Amino acid sequence: MHLPHSFGVCLLAAALLLAVTGFAQEEPAADAPAPTSGAAPSSAADTTQASPPEESATAQPGMKQMTLWEMFRAGGPVLIMILILSVLACVMAVFFILTVTPNREVPSLFIKRAHAQIRAGDLRGAYQMCEGRDELIASVLRAGLKMHGHDRYVIQEAMESEGERGATALWQKISYLNNIGVIAPLLGLLGTVWGMIGAFGAIAYNDSETKSLVMAYNVAQAMITTAAGLMLAIPAMLVYYYLRGRVVKIVAEVEAQATEFVELLSGGPGR
Repeated sequence: MHLPHSFGVCLLAAALLLAVTGFAQEEPAADAPAPTSGAAPSSAADTTQASPPEESATAQPGMKQMTLWEMFRAGGPVLIMILILSVLACVMAVFFILTVTPNREVPSLFIKRAHAQIRAGDLRGAYQMCEGRDELIASVLRAGLKMHGHDRYVIQEAMESEGERGATALWQKISYLNNIGVIAPLLGLLGTVWGMIGAFGAIAYNDSETKSLVMAYNVAQAMITTAAGLMLAIPAMLVYYYLRGRVVKIVAEVEAQATEFVELLSGGPGR
């Protein structure tokens, strides 16, 4: 899995952006007008010293934070793709949390009824009960009932094969969250690189009046997409690891129940 590498590349790109910003701020102010000689500097200094409250009062309203819409516009197409993936991840996470559960795949009521029917010799009734059900344990038991009358290893092999197919389907189902968790930081890295290209272009080609604005816009795009990719990847991976633990528990319970069913089917009814 390449997620830690993607995080490291994103952090390296962020460090490069900070270096570019610092380089732009350290450029000498060649165009700044020189102060005039005479009494003008002293009078300006007196005026500045005389009115510190007014200066602080005018400085506070100038501070402005980026709104959500401004962040969305700065993120560009890369941020739109990350938002689409976030919606898909939320829908899949809620659906998998509600459906991928041991109680659904290995229901206790079904296990009790299947044990009772097999012990009573009602194999046809047990097979009909398994038909039309999509639980993993029902598919495994149905495969074993089809091989009833054969040797023990034939029944066990049929049930193991069906169990492996069902477990693979569960792993494939939750792997989409893992894929989103890997792709999201890469999209954030793409936005970071795109913003760095724009920032370097602003330093190289724009004039002094618009250079800082263009560079700030591109740096904002780079940082916003990187943050958005990480904000999507971290919850997606957390949910994936949680669901992976559930799948491991489901597979273990199915294996335990399948072993008991193999004993019942190979030992004959009523034993």
